[in-house]
Amino acid sequence: MRDFFRERKGVREQGGVTRDLKKAHARWDVFRKVKAGDKHFEAVCARYSRMIQGAALQAKTEARFQNELAWQERLRTRPVLTGAYLKPTLLHGPLPRVRPQPAHVTGMIVWRRKARERRLVKQELLQEQLKHVNLESEFERNLARDSKASPFEGAFDVYGDSWREPIAHDLLDIRRSFDQERKRSRTPFPRELLEQVKSARRAKIENKTRERERERRGEVTNRLLRQMRQRPPAHKLALMSPRQRRMDAIARGVSEVGYVGQVKRALGFKLRNPDAWKAEMGKPENREMLDRLAKEVEEENARRESEAPASADWPRPGI
Repeated sequence: MRDFFRERKGVREQGGVTRDLKKAHARWDVFRKVKAGDKHFEAVCARYSRMIQGAALQAKTEARFQNELAWQERLRTRPVLTGAYLKPTLLHGPLPRVRPQPAHVTGMIVWRRKARERRLVKQELLQEQLKHVNLESEFERNLARDSKASPFEGAFDVYGDSWREPIAHDLLDIRRSFDQERKRSRTPFPRELLEQVKSARRAKIENKTRERERERRGEVTNRLLRQMRQRPPAHKLALMSPRQRRMDAIARGVSEVGYVGQVKRALGFKLRNPDAWKAEMGKPENREMLDRLAKEVEEENARRESEAPASADWPRPGI
């Protein structure tokens, strides 16, 4: 009941308050009857309690699933060092290249670019205003010099510093910001960052090496699928025959033995192990046994072929 009133403490409408009070009194009557020993309402409250427990368990399970999905998405989109550098510019200092690039880094660069554009526009406007103030001041000096009969006190000539001071102050701030940008663009890479990027570069090479080893063992990776889907350039593909296209598609695999190795040797590929195909013929010490087995298989095939015409004359079922 405390939770009931706590959730509805902000209700101010008369109809809503009346409806909630009636509902609260009805529940309170049920609880008093249960406390008095009413079996029917005890069963109702027990069933309602089980429903609440089931709903809480379901909500907890769904929250666990959502947390796991969020964690998987976070792992999938986590920034990974690529081993490259982002050289310092006017908009950012030395940074490592990561993929995907964090949103706050992109936002920082975009914001600084827009701020620089605003400062350039403001600088041009202030310089134009300062030029106008100087022209007005010079005009008033000339006017005062020519009008000797009647005294003339100009606004820009006498009080010119008060006009120029705020403009000069803003221009100085803009120049300082530009100096800060140039200083940022000349910032060297910290030693810790260099070591981190080099370590990421070594890890990338190790990962790619392990990936190639898995591919040679028969695993089909995403990189291998992309490689096998590639085709020659359009101007070369148009001049290739169907047989050449098939050989090109076969040669894009990672194998260097069997039919793939034969195609690669025919196309003039430089193989990692040119003598790997010799293992298909077996070890030298087992060559005699393999030849004997091959001869037995050939004899058995010949015998079955000779018996095939006689068996073809047998009556077939249903005839």
